[in-house]
Amino acid sequence: MKEKDIYNKNSSTIDLKSLDSSLDDSLVDISGTVTKKHEKEGTSKQYEFGKINHSDSDLESNDGLFKLKRLETEQSIVIRGSSESEFEEAEEEEEEEEEEEVDNNGSKYPPTDQGYAWVVVISVFLVMFTTWGCNSAFGVFLSYYLSNNTFSGATKYDYAIIAGFPVALCQLLTPVTVFSMKVIGIKPTMSIGCVIMLLGFLWASFAKHLWELYVTQGVLVGISMALVSVPPATCVPPWFIKKRAVSMGISLLGTGVGGVVYGPICRKMIAEFGDTRWCYRMLAISCTVLSVIGLVLVKERIPRRITGIHDREAIKKEFSKVFDPGMVKQINIVLISLWYNISLFAYSLMVYTLASYAVARGLSQDQGAILTTILNAAQVVGRPSMGLIGDRWGRRNITCILTIILAILMFAFWLPATTFVQLIFFAILVGFCVGVANVMNIVLVADTVPPEDFQAAWGFVVAAGFGPILCCEVIAQALIRESDKHNPYYHTQIFTGCLFIAASLLSLVIREFSIRLKLQAKTKQEHGVDDKFDIVKRQHLLQSNVRTYFQRMFLPYKA
Repeated sequence: MKEKDIYNKNSSTIDLKSLDSSLDDSLVDISGTVTKKHEKEGTSKQYEFGKINHSDSDLESNDGLFKLKRLETEQSIVIRGSSESEFEEAEEEEEEEEEEEVDNNGSKYPPTDQGYAWVVVISVFLVMFTTWGCNSAFGVFLSYYLSNNTFSGATKYDYAIIAGFPVALCQLLTPVTVFSMKVIGIKPTMSIGCVIMLLGFLWASFAKHLWELYVTQGVLVGISMALVSVPPATCVPPWFIKKRAVSMGISLLGTGVGGVVYGPICRKMIAEFGDTRWCYRMLAISCTVLSVIGLVLVKERIPRRITGIHDREAIKKEFSKVFDPGMVKQINIVLISLWYNISLFAYSLMVYTLASYAVARGLSQDQGAILTTILNAAQVVGRPSMGLIGDRWGRRNITCILTIILAILMFAFWLPATTFVQLIFFAILVGFCVGVANVMNIVLVADTVPPEDFQAAWGFVVAAGFGPILCCEVIAQALIRESDKHNPYYHTQIFTGCLFIAASLLSLVIREFSIRLKLQAKTKQEHGVDDKFDIVKRQHLLQSNVRTYFQRMFLPYKA
């Protein structure tokens, strides 16, 4: 008998009568085992099922007991039945295998979670090391400028704005960078960024006026950060499915490593040469070379079609996709954007203030610098760890837990900390958690929207925080109360803690939204077994009232 007579790709049922012309119309007797070969592992698995007698009408109405599935790799029909627990395990295993087959065996694209995927992670690590990691060392330059009155007439607010420009511009220009990637490609976009980076650092080494520092350290370095760091970061999610969060954690730990490496080096060079000129030149060479290496290594798993600069219609179409105003209407994307930008704002306030707070408490400048180094070193361990745990126990679950821990640490540890040892422990604990916004924002967006909408959604999430991030250091300076000799940074600490509390509440709202969508999707499914909740419990949890809302928010569920 021909397979097409018994199998319909567009249907979840199979005509059992067509399996064999001699099949009894009133009784079906099936028993035995079915062996499914796994070509990759070279092993086999057996699904046991007992002897079952049902009429044709019973079989048609009992889809949960029987399932006939076509194996694409063997072009055969598998008849599978089992107890409920075995059925669920087989379902989960088969879904994972199907996903791998579609992405790996049945596709012309490279396999996920292995091979060159980790080379792409290395490329992102390098560009994060040279962009965000290097930028975290600007506090060394800031301290030197304030102590030596390098630019006449400059105030602490001028330097604060310059410190905020690179991060703010990097966020604001993320959609522009994504658009450039679609028009001219990833590598040309990064090449332009490398040239601007080299120019910015070299020009800064010859700067004699404040406006030159605005243009170089502020604008040019900020533009280069966007053009160099954004393209590789958008390439990572398509390379991973099961290890998406841990891969982002490993790639983004370049930020922490960069802070650990560049901070002491810049401090030493400025101390030895007595100015910032050769330090800027060192950054120009090292950052550009490492960025070029990252440019060479990065690769898209699914190469995008480049429009070119001459096809105006295609460019307009891509522009409308990247700058899609419809993203504002997607409540889940808006929630992720608010959580990410509030968390990043609080993180920036804390990082900018930690060393200065230590000095205000009677510690030396070197001890303050050591605290910043310890914080960055703790992130080296924390970022990949939170990705690994998130993949195992739920990315939104870990996002909520870590954001809440940060809020607690601000009030319970930072406010009462006065000694060097206490601040060391605070820096270690915060370092393990504080990278959650940087690691999880890309992952949450990738899990929320289809692949074709990822870049537009992520661009909106990041760009929305341009204004607050630009003013972050200015706000930090404005909150300082010099008249308070006991703790001039008290208001900054309180404000930072309140921001983390707001971010914690938003993370819980994001989790509730995700769980509600999953429960709704389960309810709409006509077939399949839910291993967590029965139909009655799902219907109860989906009721629209305050009680069930908080039940969903704190439901023990992998989200």
